[in-house]
Amino acid sequence: MPRRVPVISCLTSCYGRFGAEVAIGKVRDAGLEHVELPIRTAGFSSRAGDLPLLTDESGPAHVEHVRQILAREGVAIASINAISGNPLKPDVVRIIRRKLDLAAALGVQRVIIEAGSHESSDERMTLLAHLTEIAEQAHKLGQIVCCETHRGVCGDHRSMLDLMREIEHPALRLNFDTANIHYYNENAVGEIALAKVCQYVKAIHLKDSRGRFGDWHFPALGRGGAVDFVRVLDILRSVRFAGPYTIEIGGIEGEGDLSLDQYHDRVKTSVTYLRSLGYFEAS
Repeated sequence: MPRRVPVISCLTSCYGRFGAEVAIGKVRDAGLEHVELPIRTAGFSSRAGDLPLLTDESGPAHVEHVRQILAREGVAIASINAISGNPLKPDVVRIIRRKLDLAAALGVQRVIIEAGSHESSDERMTLLAHLTEIAEQAHKLGQIVCCETHRGVCGDHRSMLDLMREIEHPALRLNFDTANIHYYNENAVGEIALAKVCQYVKAIHLKDSRGRFGDWHFPALGRGGAVDFVRVLDILRSVRFAGPYTIEIGGIEGEGDLSLDQYHDRVKTSVTYLRSLGYFEAS
């Protein structure tokens, strides 16, 4: 088989309050050519307080503006972050479907969503039907929807496997988050969880952690200690995964505002660390 160069990306929220346009303008200096771009829900305020480039209410002019920014900076979108809430709710399904259309207008094939949660067997049936509806639209658009590691039906590897096996749709897969698996689970062994579900992983958030349940401590990669990034790479290469591998730096609870240089240094540190481990090498 031919060797493939992996796609290494950066979630624009790594730049905190400075936002997506600044992130797109900085990532090449960090050694990257791709980003994961959020399409936010109109009226939603992010944790960092940054203003979005796109929301579910954006139109063609906004999409064209994003294209111009990308062309100017020589950067491509590897994935769209379309986290919108629990797709058990019909209005959330509508918002996600709108975001899929916007992702298609940008030519992006990987879209990250929250898979949601339920409290009864009837609600589970509704949720599965809604996720299937979303997957069907994604399939028609040539996309794969990847469910984030969040509390609910994708909170741990067993729940992820149950979801994938129940729906069995080629356009519905997983976005595995190497830190969230610890954040949402006590005594998790992240690499074992990844190995159990790796055949369904079509996107990954590379995020570091101290490995503590409920601990908002997501520093530059290599500075947390709980994630074996060498093992993560080995597992994903075993199933011929070539990306997008997306750097996500969620910051540290209580650290306060950082300067742009500080945010950028975290990204550069993470890129240097991944490069030292072989993430940028063809496989």
